[in-house]
Amino acid sequence: MDPKLLYWTGALVNMGLVVALAVAGVASVRRGDVARHRRLMLAASALVGAFVFSYVLKLALLGREAVSTWSTGAVWTLRVHELCVFAMLAGGLVAGLYAFRMRAAPLAAENALVREAHRRAGRTAVIAAGAGVATAGLVLAGMYGRAG
Repeated sequence: MDPKLLYWTGALVNMGLVVALAVAGVASVRRGDVARHRRLMLAASALVGAFVFSYVLKLALLGREAVSTWSTGAVWTLRVHELCVFAMLAGGLVAGLYAFRMRAAPLAAENALVREAHRRAGRTAVIAAGAGVATAGLVLAGMYGRAG
């Protein structure tokens, strides 16, 4: 099997786990279990960080994909996927910053505006991650198709 296909298959599984952890985290906080929510979101963040680290290694060892050989539709699908990942990262970062703000200053946790900003940013991250998994599946299917 092509090492790049193997890498991207693992990356898709990783992103699926990120989404599963985030959805479980949302369910936890809705039940009032803030500690479990925090643990699950930190675990999801750790998986994202592990992916970023692995991607740097992948670039160094395997290089980039030859997207110049891809169809226009395949490239557009990749770009939409990258946009989803960017939105996931941005939303997660903002939600994390608000979470740290609430932990550092407990009165901030009582501030409805801070909680609402955290919730909206987190929702953005989770929705974008879900869309990212779906588009990653399409990108990967195209890669398998081109590999024959």
